[in-house]
Amino acid sequence: MTEADAGAGAGRDYAAELGRRLRAARHRRGMSLLDVQTRTNGRWTAGTLGAYERGSRALRVHRLVELADLYDMAAIMLVPPPPSARSDLVGLPPLAIDLHRLRKLPPTRTGPLRRWIAIVQVLRADSSRDVLRLRRTDLPALARLYSTTPLLLHERFGAWGALADPDTTQRPPSPRGQTPRATRAAHRARGGP
Repeated sequence: MTEADAGAGAGRDYAAELGRRLRAARHRRGMSLLDVQTRTNGRWTAGTLGAYERGSRALRVHRLVELADLYDMAAIMLVPPPPSARSDLVGLPPLAIDLHRLRKLPPTRTGPLRRWIAIVQVLRADSSRDVLRLRRTDLPALARLYSTTPLLLHERFGAWGALADPDTTQRPPSPRGQTPRATRAAHRARGGP
């Protein structure tokens, strides 16, 4: 395989991932392709948007920003990480942010992370108040916000004390340490449903 073939393959992968993200953002807003066309008075046609979502048409940056505005989200959340950033993620543990500790840190330091978390919680319908688990693929975009690499950002969050302890990111135990089945059985034994 030549470098040109590898570059073309990477370009197709990038376009496909961008299209997947565009489609997911539109679905999160509960919009069909025709809804977008109607809402934008035909500026975005269903056919054109469908081509972007399939990855068969190149999307210019200013059009990406327009779509992000339409979907009420930051444009950077639609942009896939570059392939080199994906390799930076190998070996990194999952990112779990301790939201209690984060609230105690100075907003001047954690502002981008706080805004990112607010967006992620809305998009993923995550109402956690204790720990928010981010995806490894969230790190490259976050790292760009902090002008660093994913590895250094992970280390920075650890140094701030914003990362949750791995032992505390498990599912909370049932009452009195019982399993959910044992909890239901105990509840029925006391006369519950």
